[in-house]
Amino acid sequence: MKIKVLRRIIQALSILLIIAIPILNKKGISILVGSLYSLSVDGLWITDPLSGFQVILSTLSADSTLLISMLIPVILALIFGRVFCSWICPQNTISEISDYLSRKISFKRVINLSPRSLPRYIILVVSLILVPIIGFPVANLISAPGIISVQISKYIYEGTVGLEVGLIGTIIISEVFLFRRLWCNYICPVGSFLGIFRLKRTMKVVYREDAEHLCGKCMECVKACQLSLNPMGGKIYPLCHNCGDCIAACEEIKDKGKPLSFKF
Repeated sequence: MKIKVLRRIIQALSILLIIAIPILNKKGISILVGSLYSLSVDGLWITDPLSGFQVILSTLSADSTLLISMLIPVILALIFGRVFCSWICPQNTISEISDYLSRKISFKRVINLSPRSLPRYIILVVSLILVPIIGFPVANLISAPGIISVQISKYIYEGTVGLEVGLIGTIIISEVFLFRRLWCNYICPVGSFLGIFRLKRTMKVVYREDAEHLCGKCMECVKACQLSLNPMGGKIYPLCHNCGDCIAACEEIKDKGKPLSFKF
């Protein structure tokens, strides 16, 4: 199965899962419980590492249950990189849809900035510094995936949503009219924290040109990257979240040698 098709299937299933959990819970079925902050699968808890780390900072303690619940997403990031961001995160899916529509109507955004990881990490560090001071998980206030999952549950249970959805609306409007992929490139604390968990052998996009892998310099891979990265130039991490769109674009050029691929 092609990378792009597989990713679209997983993105759709992830959205359906977020919707299905509160529906099932409302009917008394509790095999799955929780949100993207912390989710229980038949008693096995999986916690967003950023949310878990904020609990540790605010309480200045950590129990084994919390640490174990953070292991699965951390191990996933260490092996496959930030695939949560590109394959599962509902905010990324929404941003991809709004980006697609923006390009379809040929809308020119007001501001054109090059991708930078520094602003994201400044926001992350400031948020974490504030946690022990005020005793509250500050970064959760701007955790778009967590907010989306909680607000979907709130709507299904209560028929209303909270003011937090305003953040999601602001992200969409900003990305359509002002900055391309503003949230993922410059703000998201969840993606920034997951980006810390990288090893030398963590999966990455590799550009290799040799006798068997010729590059026609068509630039289709650059056009395909929604984060405006150039996989041929290297140094795309920690911004790249391994969506594979550049590899898929490269594979669609039938007469070329496919110089882009995922490697560990």
